[in-house]
Amino acid sequence: MTLTRTAKIKRTAAAILALLGWATLVRQFYFSMMASGVMGISQTEGIVRFFSYFTVQTNILAALVLTAFAIKTGPEEWLVHPFVRSAVATYILMVGIIYDTVLRPLEPLQNMLSFTNLVMHYAMPLAYLAFWLACVRKAGLRWYDPLLWLIYPLFYLGFVLVRGKMSGFYPYPFIDAKTLGYAGVAANTAGLLVVCAAIGFCLVMIGWWLSRRQPV
Repeated sequence: MTLTRTAKIKRTAAAILALLGWATLVRQFYFSMMASGVMGISQTEGIVRFFSYFTVQTNILAALVLTAFAIKTGPEEWLVHPFVRSAVATYILMVGIIYDTVLRPLEPLQNMLSFTNLVMHYAMPLAYLAFWLACVRKAGLRWYDPLLWLIYPLFYLGFVLVRGKMSGFYPYPFIDAKTLGYAGVAANTAGLLVVCAAIGFCLVMIGWWLSRRQPV
């Protein structure tokens, strides 16, 4: 199989995954807006709450990366540093792991089995990992990159806590300062950051191993 044909197959696969990601996000947004009306909150508040979920933000990042990969030409694609794509891989894997270990037991069965839930928490993390392994250039990853990748989750947590203090809404129970207090949230945040860093370091080591054998 020629390099050009391989590149086309990878870009086509990325395009299909990107379409799945965007379609799922649109579907979830629609149902979230319907739920906002039922709960009696304003449309603006419903939109803000929708985008307050780390799952939603990370799935948007994954869809953006997949879209960019699908529309770029081959020569341009090889020039892109893997830092951002590997960071997104860390975040989307964290979404899947935290959901499966912490949030899934709290979900009603109908939510667990919903199409959007399965795609955003299981299909996209696994699909993006496969994309990262097969399509993303690994050379150039640095040992301290996972520490830099913590900036976004820290910023996210800070935003959610500040907004939660003003609005009373916290998207996840493990960062609900009303229930847990700030000491409890701090302990949970430390655990989440450790998980995020551990995933990142694992990806960096895998990237180093793969780049020595078959740079992509």
